[in-house]
Amino acid sequence: MKVSRKPFACFWFLILFTSMVWARIIHFAGVDWYVKNGGPYGPGPNYWSDNEQSVWLDEQGRLHLTIRQENGIWYCSEVYTVKETTYGQHRFLVEGWIDRMDRNMVLGLFVYATDTSEIDIEFSKWGDPLREQVASFTVQPYWEQGNQQLFECQLDSTPTTHFFDWQPGFVHFGSMRGHYYAAPPSESYYFSRWLYNGDNIPTSDMRLHTHINFWLMNGNAPQDLSVNEIIITDVQQPLQTGALENYGSVHIVLEGLQLEQNFPNPFNDRTVIFYRLQCPNNKPLPVSLTLFDCQGRVIKHILEGSKVSGKYSINLQTKEFPSGIYFYLLTAGPFQKTKKMLFVK
Repeated sequence: MKVSRKPFACFWFLILFTSMVWARIIHFAGVDWYVKNGGPYGPGPNYWSDNEQSVWLDEQGRLHLTIRQENGIWYCSEVYTVKETTYGQHRFLVEGWIDRMDRNMVLGLFVYATDTSEIDIEFSKWGDPLREQVASFTVQPYWEQGNQQLFECQLDSTPTTHFFDWQPGFVHFGSMRGHYYAAPPSESYYFSRWLYNGDNIPTSDMRLHTHINFWLMNGNAPQDLSVNEIIITDVQQPLQTGALENYGSVHIVLEGLQLEQNFPNPFNDRTVIFYRLQCPNNKPLPVSLTLFDCQGRVIKHILEGSKVSGKYSINLQTKEFPSGIYFYLLTAGPFQKTKKMLFVK
C-alpha cells in the first residue's frame, strides 16, 4: 500500500507559485531548477531547505540532495524545473544505495502538475523495513487499478538509470543497473520495464514540471542515516536543447526512426513487423523490440542488437500466446515508438 505523497494539490500550487518568486535557482543538466524551501508542507508534510548544505552541485556538475537535521528539525530536498516539460523521454542517472534507504525515506523522480496529473518513479520502503518491492512506476492516481507497477531493486553498485517515455497514448517505464543514455547492453540489466496505456496519461497542456525530491514519509524522522544523500549525475528530458550531447556523436531526429504497422493485423499465428532507421554517418544504434500485453507486462524480447541505417523486417510467431491486444515497442538509441496489434486464434 502506498502513502499519498501530495494530499493538497491546490495548496501545493500556492506553494509552487510563491516559491517561483522567492526560490533559489540552480543550473543543472542544461536547464534551470527551482530549489524548494520552507514548510511544513507536502509531500510528507516536511520542512524543505534550499541551503547549499542540502542541495548543491559538485565540481563534476552532479546534483546532491540530502536529508539532514538542523536545530532539531529534519530538512528534506526537492528541485523542479523552471520551465514546463512535455511529451518525450525523461531519463535520470542516479548514484546512491536507493534499495538501502531508511524505512521513512523516499526518492522521487517525476513530472507533476496536480495529484492526478503526474508520472512517478519512486523508491521507498514506505515504513516497512522488510519491504522487498522498494521501487514503483506510477501514473497517478495510484489507487486506480492498473496504474502502478511495484518491483524489486537490489543493487550491487550505486549507479542506476531510470526513465519514462511519456507519449499521448502510452508511458513506457524502465529501471536498470548502470548509467546509460540509451538501451543497456542486454535485457538482464533491467530491474523492470512497464508499458502503461490506461486512461490517466496526462496531456502536454496540463503544464507539468520535472521534479526530483528526497523526503520523509509522513514527516517521520529517519532511524538509519547510513544513506542520507542521493546524487543525480544527469537528467535528460525534452526541455533541453541538444539533449543528445551525452550520446556520443550521434544526433538522430525522431523522424529517423519509423515503425510501421505489423502486417497482417489482426493475425492468427504469425505477422511481420517493419521498421526503418536513418542514422547520421551510418553509425550503428542499439536497437531492441519488445512485446507487451495489454496490462503492460513484458511478454517477449523480440530483438536485441545494433543496426545501421536501413529498412528491416521481423517475423513474429505467437502460437503460444493467448488471443488479445498486444503492444510492440521499438527502441533505437534514445528514441522509442510503439504500435498496437491484435492476435486472434
